[in-house]
Amino acid sequence: MTLPRSKTSRIRMLALLTLAATALSACTPTPEPTPTPTAAFASEEEAFVAAEEVYRAYNDAVNTQRKNENDDDPQKYLTALALQSDIDANRVLQDNGVHIEGPGEVASFEGIGSTLSTTPATVSAEVCLDVGATRVIDEHGEDRTPESRADVVALDVKFVMTDQGLRISSSTENTARKC
Repeated sequence: MTLPRSKTSRIRMLALLTLAATALSACTPTPEPTPTPTAAFASEEEAFVAAEEVYRAYNDAVNTQRKNENDDDPQKYLTALALQSDIDANRVLQDNGVHIEGPGEVASFEGIGSTLSTTPATVSAEVCLDVGATRVIDEHGEDRTPESRADVVALDVKFVMTDQGLRISSSTENTARKC
């Protein structure tokens, strides 16, 4: 049986359009898969290690700044309340004509908790900071360090994951805890 010419032309046209559509769809890029959010850290232990690295890098940057070898800005390790507190403390020191000399040393760092499955991930730690070698010096070079100041200070430190990585979000003295 022979099909009339108009039906043959339509079938041929449909076949060509189907072939063209198939060929064109093969040229279009496959849509990129949407990334599935993953936890910031594989484990709590990994989060504690990262937090300790950040805190020690921050402390090193503070010590370097005190020696006027400011290669590393300590504020880049801070965010939120910790950053604002640092800005305010520097302003108070400047307004009172004093500065801090000498290094602070991390005597101990202990991760105590984390929330890794939330956004942003957070980490909490207890830090013992040895400030025995630091001194508060006035504009005349006189030592104004309070005699009652402890040589080792217990701090409760919180970290938060930001777009720039893990940052210190708060640091408060814990007078109830001994180092």
